[in-house]
Amino acid sequence: MDTQHPIPQAVTDRLAVKTAETRIAVVGASTNPEKYGNIIPGNLKGKGYTVLPVNPKATEIQGLPVYASPAALPDPVHIVDMVTPPKVTRAVLEALDPDRFKTIWLQDGSFDDEIVAFAEAKFDTVVHHACIMVVTNY
Repeated sequence: MDTQHPIPQAVTDRLAVKTAETRIAVVGASTNPEKYGNIIPGNLKGKGYTVLPVNPKATEIQGLPVYASPAALPDPVHIVDMVTPPKVTRAVLEALDPDRFKTIWLQDGSFDDEIVAFAEAKFDTVVHHACIMVVTNY
């Protein structure tokens, strides 16, 4: 983890609640078991979180119902974990309502400096340079 970008205490406190109470959307969820978009939902589900996969083309991932877009997600969503290419990440972030989605987690490979700056200007909390699977191991 990059120590220049510490994870805010409110996020680590939320992730410490490894129950269905903590609801994490994974945008870019994948049906391909070799992709992180599939590995991450399975990992988080196995740790007890409520996982809400988002993929416009799938109906089920890791045994979970899939939502076509973040707008279709049921509330509340505590963390939106982005596992998408930067161009897709930017488009999704532009469409997200910052009043509804407060915490954005940018997985490595989903962002560049411009996207981080955009996200930090729009959302309450942005996490980057950290893998949610690693952070939730503690």
